Amino acid sequence: MGCGSILGDLFYLADSLLESPRTQLPPQMEYRGGNKGLHAQLYQRYGQGLINEEVFNAFRKLEDRGALRPADLAVHQGKSPLRRSPRKGDSELQNTLRGVHSRLTQLAETRANSNKVLQDLEARLANLDKAAAQKEQKARQAVGENDEDLARRRLSEKTDLLKNHARLDAQAQALREDLIRLDHLRSQLESKAAELEAMCSREEVANFGDDSVI
Repeated sequence: MGCGSILGDLFYLADSLLESPRTQLPPQMEYRGGNKGLHAQLYQRYGQGLINEEVFNAFRKLEDRGALRPADLAVHQGKSPLRRSPRKGDSELQNTLRGVHSRLTQLAETRANSNKVLQDLEARLANLDKAAAQKEQKARQAVGENDEDLARRRLSEKTDLLKNHARLDAQAQALREDLIRLDHLRSQLESKAAELEAMCSREEVANFGDDSVI
């Protein structure tokens, strides 16, 4: 199929976004675990459809505990990527397609949740802007009444509000960037899903033709 490695990278990016929100990934993905080579093999095998979702998740749990060993993946090393079995269908293609659909579902749920959080943050930012403007107005009124102490207190309160605003605004900006990255990754996975679905359809046609031969 020629897309095993690409899909492995896409799965890695999806999992990284889903597990570590608002964490910038480097242009060249780095794994900071104990066995970078084994980690790459795990995602490569998963992207090639040689490891199904259940086995992949089990291996991930082992990896998280530092218990994943080369021997655990050795059973998959002898397999050729996406070998065809005309009369049994291409289960490896189906495994890969299920993995793509699983990530798309998770990305959609994460995007919906992140968008809700962003909307709440933006509403909170608007309220802080309004409160800060009110504090400034009251400070001006206090100056007009020659009450410098009250004016300083109101300005101090405004400063505190603006500090809170700055912190929340940074989080809101990080969420906006997350949403952009999620949308980009979703587009890539959707393209791969369409490609895999077409390949599965062609496989079914080929299998039907083989089964029809007497």
